[in-house]
Amino acid sequence: MDGGSLAALRELVESGRVTPAVDRTYPLREAPEAIRYLAVEHARAKVVITV
Repeated sequence: MDGGSLAALRELVESGRVTPAVDRTYPLREAPEAIRYLAVEHARAKVVITV
């Protein structure tokens, strides 16, 4: 992806016209559970680990 495409994507995200699909969010201390969820539960969107 080139710089122009990244800038266009950034504008879409910042304007709210594109939003990421997040299935679940886990704190860092629960990273093993997040990985288990990905492997066993078959996440339908992204799984986020917060720091």
